[in-house]
Amino acid sequence: MRFLIQLIAILGSALVLQLFFPWWTMAITSFAFGYLLKSNQNFFAGFLAIALLWGGYAFFLDNAGAAPLAERVAGILSINKTLLFFVTALLGGLVAGFACLTGSLLKTEKRKSLYY
Repeated sequence: MRFLIQLIAILGSALVLQLFFPWWTMAITSFAFGYLLKSNQNFFAGFLAIALLWGGYAFFLDNAGAAPLAERVAGILSINKTLLFFVTALLGGLVAGFACLTGSLLKTEKRKSLYY
């Protein structure tokens, strides 16, 4: 249950923050919720939340826009458009997953150091 709450919290807050701030705010959001809502699968919660967000948003922008930007970028990289969306989701997910894991490990280390 904590995993699902953490996933939804990261997804929702990153969606709102990325409307107004740069892309790296998703790492700060993942770090914060990794620290506050520690679950057993912190990396996977951050990874899945941002991978879904970025992959879905890239797909939405491609379908809503009239300009073939994704096709042009995919042509420059010599890959197809679907793989470009996958790589976008993968990179965002890795950054968020490691940020969430770092936040949870920081909380663990802080607690351990209080008892020594």
